[in-house]
Amino acid sequence: MKVVIVSRHEGTIEFLKDKFPEAKVIEHLKDINEIPEGALVLGNLPLDMIKELMDKRNARFVLVTFKEAPRGKELSKEEVAKLLKLVEVKKLEIEEFKI
Repeated sequence: MKVVIVSRHEGTIEFLKDKFPEAKVIEHLKDINEIPEGALVLGNLPLDMIKELMDKRNARFVLVTFKEAPRGKELSKEEVAKLLKLVEVKKLEIEEFKI
């Protein structure tokens, strides 16, 4: 399975590359076609893009989040290891909300 890390944060990338050394790193995903069909994607993306990845690219998506996320501070690989929380999105239903 292809693994893709979508992040611009060095500590997060370093930590995840230790676990998935073959992973491709994309700093900013602009087009879902950059993701191989059936890939495991780890990152933090808008909900509509996650839905597209799951539906159109048959991707698995794991949200990269933190138990305590200090604002405006880059975390080291060691800090990421302590604070990281990974959550797999199994199914996602979204609908446009009109006012």
